[in-house]
Amino acid sequence: MITLKLASAILGTFLTSDVIEKSMKNYDPIIEPPIDTVSIIMPAYNEEKFIEIAASSIRNQSIIQQYPHYFEFIIVDNGSTDNTITLAIPFADKIVSSPRGKLSARNYGTSISKGNIIVAVDSDVYYPIHYLNTLLKAFRDPDIVGVTGSLLDYSFPNIPSTLFIILSPIWRMVNPLQMLGGNCAYYKHLFYEIGQFNEHIDQFNAEQVIKEEEFDFGERLSKFGKVIYKMNASCIHLAGFRTACRMGLTNSSDCEKYKFGKDRF
Repeated sequence: MITLKLASAILGTFLTSDVIEKSMKNYDPIIEPPIDTVSIIMPAYNEEKFIEIAASSIRNQSIIQQYPHYFEFIIVDNGSTDNTITLAIPFADKIVSSPRGKLSARNYGTSISKGNIIVAVDSDVYYPIHYLNTLLKAFRDPDIVGVTGSLLDYSFPNIPSTLFIILSPIWRMVNPLQMLGGNCAYYKHLFYEIGQFNEHIDQFNAEQVIKEEEFDFGERLSKFGKVIYKMNASCIHLAGFRTACRMGLTNSSDCEKYKFGKDRF
């Protein structure tokens, strides 16, 4: 039998989750031109299941629709062997190829980009229509050199989305300089000033890639100015199952069947 104390705790958890989720989805609909030109870089490796959703959500961003001349959208094929690139063609301004490795893809995409602000996105993520407008407004503060948003994931197995939502801001407080690989923006000149992404790590090891792309990168960037978190610049991860596989949190036979392992990059 559920006690009153337990029932209150459960109710409080759901109410807290609802408040946080609403804050994460409180996008800024007032569209203003970005302060500088912007290149959006999306690496892609065998993403035929998600690429159309991800790429079309970027193409349909409200700020791109209103100020298209400020933006370019580059998809970097990382050696796909499925229909990823064929499906992506209608949405990207450029589709290029790079050597295997997610960090190699990000570095190469940046090297051919024309924008002075780089937005890093992923090919298994949905970006709501006002996401980019909300994220880029951070750069109106001249002290800010990097900004990262939040992530919602309703597809992560064995972890209720309610708990995931509550833990997200707590995780951010513990890791204040983390730059989410699929949801962040920074100045291109500083990207090169801090040595871009280190391609000499094992790029087929998810733990090493995440450490470099999200944690070490943000730490280095923070030496040049403020790196901030905008909870309301949120996106929705579509492939939580793969993340669970990499972390060993779900059935290993299923991960092997679908080739969702730590070496996916």
